[in-house]
Amino acid sequence: MARQAPLRASWLAGLLACWLVNCGSEPAIPMIYVNSAATGWQWRDGQLWLNNHPFSGWQYTLHPAGDTAFVGAFWEGKAEGIHRKHYANGQLRERRHYHHGWQEGEQRGWYADGKPEFTVQCQHDVYEGRLVEWFPNGRLARRGTYHEGHENGPQQLWFDNGTLKANYEARAGRLYGFTGVKNCKNARDSIRVAF
Repeated sequence: MARQAPLRASWLAGLLACWLVNCGSEPAIPMIYVNSAATGWQWRDGQLWLNNHPFSGWQYTLHPAGDTAFVGAFWEGKAEGIHRKHYANGQLRERRHYHHGWQEGEQRGWYADGKPEFTVQCQHDVYEGRLVEWFPNGRLARRGTYHEGHENGPQQLWFDNGTLKANYEARAGRLYGFTGVKNCKNARDSIRVAF
């Protein structure tokens, strides 16, 4: 028993040392900023390359007036951390979070006047959790939940005047309730038979 205490203490010391040097955390993105208008950019198999090397650093795009349109970090060619897009008026357009090239967590978007456009939860680049969308007038357009990229659970859609368009539940790939889809007529329904 007396020998286990030093082993436990060294294990805890190793864990603390690992935490102090960011062991297992997100990579430290180099403070290299390159304009997306520069030559040498390529997308290869989902990775961003610059001059024939996977890019690690920050890519940015400018509006014609010189304001920032986009800024995002990449590590070894894969999107990493928060990526932001802006309108020409400076208003934030989108804020997306990436980890190892996949969209992860809450993704949000806004209209040019600052009103929300969408919010959605993602896991490994597919919808996972709640999704909410708004019309430019501020009214709800859609509210639902997803699991592994597929509708799952209650779903609601509205017209831009606020009236309900659809209200259904998605379970195991099937939709139950008012889907807002007009049923097709059978061709025989339109044929008049004279007797």
